[in-house]
Amino acid sequence: MPSASLPSSSGVSRDRLAQAQTPPPVPPQPDPVPASRVPTTGIMGLTPAIEDDLGVGHLRPEDLSFLANPDSDDNRSLLGAGWLQSAAIPIYIEPNGNHWGWIINGWLVPNGQAPIALGQDASFLMWQTYPDLMSFPVKQLREDGWFQFQYTPAGTAWAHVDHLDLGAIDLVIEPWEGRFAEVEQVAFRQHGLSKSLYSVPGSERASILGLVGPNSLIQPLAFEGDWMLVTVTQPTDGCSAFPGASTQEGWMRWRNEEQGALIWFDPQGC
Repeated sequence: MPSASLPSSSGVSRDRLAQAQTPPPVPPQPDPVPASRVPTTGIMGLTPAIEDDLGVGHLRPEDLSFLANPDSDDNRSLLGAGWLQSAAIPIYIEPNGNHWGWIINGWLVPNGQAPIALGQDASFLMWQTYPDLMSFPVKQLREDGWFQFQYTPAGTAWAHVDHLDLGAIDLVIEPWEGRFAEVEQVAFRQHGLSKSLYSVPGSERASILGLVGPNSLIQPLAFEGDWMLVTVTQPTDGCSAFPGASTQEGWMRWRNEEQGALIWFDPQGC
């Protein structure tokens, strides 16, 4: 299997990048195209491990309106990894390289080979990024529109933002800061260590307002580059503040100089 930074917005669709580039032509779809199926087993990952590189964002459906009514018959099958039944994206070995195959209708189809049922015939990797949705981590996104995403525990592939609308549903790349800005609380992935809370963003030489301990509730308010404005309540027991807990607002670094995300979140919230 085949093995830039993102703007701070809700997502990156095919129109956001590669406007000044010549996009790759759409390769031929498998013949025949396999019938749509819902992957229900064989999903690895779900929550990133401490040693995992989160990359720059995640690949998900652009329209998430089906999450607002998850109990309807039409929407239920799209939940979790079910949206893959309606997705179609050609994958490549490298940017501007050879076309390798397709992820289409819940299948992985290498060129010239039989379709592989995702989850049934081969394990694949997704992270739970919404209470009822899983998505593929995006490792890098180039200015020419090529992006690398992880789709198996050991495999990555390249695709192009101009090819995010080839299935029954359109896809989008959402930067992590866009997702983090919508959650109730975040937690630092390296547990057990106190983090500094600063008065202003952009410099760790700024005034330190205090230390944020591991038993704290960190609510993100805004993102500016590698920094996030937060409200911190401590000490807490999960989502419940202990008697006498204090609340403070300030800035914390959420991403290191290599743009590696230092934080994650519970998709279920408090």
